[in-house]
Amino acid sequence: MSATELLKLLETHKLRIFTTGDVISLTNMTQTAVTQSLYRLAKQGMLVRIKRGVWVNKLMDNINPFEAVPYLTAPWPAYMSLHSALADYGIIAEIPHIIYAVSTHIPRNVSTPIGTFHIHHLNKRLIWGYEVKQLSSGSYPIADPEKAFLDLAYLSLVPRSPIQMVHKRSKKWELNPGKLKEYAKRFEYPPLTRYLEKTGLL
Repeated sequence: MSATELLKLLETHKLRIFTTGDVISLTNMTQTAVTQSLYRLAKQGMLVRIKRGVWVNKLMDNINPFEAVPYLTAPWPAYMSLHSALADYGIIAEIPHIIYAVSTHIPRNVSTPIGTFHIHHLNKRLIWGYEVKQLSSGSYPIADPEKAFLDLAYLSLVPRSPIQMVHKRSKKWELNPGKLKEYAKRFEYPPLTRYLEKTGLL
């Protein structure tokens, strides 16, 4: 398969961020042949490799780095949360230069050509309260505002956690009180409940 044909294949299937395995499944090429072809396209600046076997199609428009999160933690689930989600919703004004996500994967920091990702661990019983946000072309999983806030508060209270709670200039958080209360109960973590009561959020 020529470079032109491979690029046409990526365009036809709208592969924005994809794996080597995705291309193998769409062609009759061997893994070695596909890998060599993808590296050639990367050298030409048409693709960028963000992880072993994971590629970003630079010819696609407006790729949001958030779209890469599920690929960086696969096969473990993950979603955007913490400071990044709160900034995406406009709940905090500061836009972090690091991309924050949570996953059942082990905690890890990943530097890629499209951004630096800090992935924090949550127990699988706490992986809920998120949805897939659709963009004009792509999509990414992101926590509800209330879940992003609680993920942040919870992780900031866990002993030896590197996460710190955001200090808002204004006292009020633009959050749904009913949903915040409902979600907080599901954490079943007394220090989180005490924190929310102390700050007047419960």
